[in-house]
Amino acid sequence: MKISDLRGIQYPAKMKTGSWIVVGPPGSGKTWLIDKIKGYPGEIGIDISEKKWWSVEPLTHRPREVHFAMPFVGHADAVSVYDDQWKGMSEFPALDTDRILIPHKKKFILAPNWRARFVFDFILPPPGWLYKVRRKRLASDDVRLVDMDLTLEWVAWQVHIHWQLAWHFHESGLQVMLRPFNTARPYSFPVLKKVLSKKAHAAEKKARPTMDWSKVRYVKLWCHEASPTEGKCREALNPAVTGK
Repeated sequence: MKISDLRGIQYPAKMKTGSWIVVGPPGSGKTWLIDKIKGYPGEIGIDISEKKWWSVEPLTHRPREVHFAMPFVGHADAVSVYDDQWKGMSEFPALDTDRILIPHKKKFILAPNWRARFVFDFILPPPGWLYKVRRKRLASDDVRLVDMDLTLEWVAWQVHIHWQLAWHFHESGLQVMLRPFNTARPYSFPVLKKVLSKKAHAAEKKARPTMDWSKVRYVKLWCHEASPTEGKCREALNPAVTGK
């Protein structure tokens, strides 16, 4: 995948910057990335279980940062991963992908091609690193309500849910890219799977923003630390599991 650069942020060369939607768990650096590329200011929340959520007016202003309200198994309403109802929980619900609505394929010449209109850029840091960053932010003058009452388990769930959502979007025909940190290069799922199939071993250290993310061993390290240990997403990325 050829890479271009916009004010120090890498992105796929074939991608139109006007299609850029930045997604990820709290504290992953979405706002910083949008500020860096001089995108549209202000984050928005969108319920992806609602009819035609992709056509809401705020999404006409791009690049921009988006927080998704998502449907979860056993919960009637779609909510964000940082909602207060998750505080103090030890077991978290699964993402209910059956209730996530996806735009249909373009059927007519003059019809809008919603699937091609957006590229969803998922920032997915390792949970351990993200937990430490958010705890440090809470202890500073930059106090955020989303950082209150954090547990490592809650942060890990937030990251893993976004991995699963990225995989569901990809499988459903939407355009998706993933990156470990807002400063790192992005990967598509097909490219990521190809990288992970190479023989290089994962680095024996912790993933951090300053690493050279073009090196296979660091990409493997990131996937090992950040991606869910169960589910279709991890299986699809792991050649040892799929046998492909």
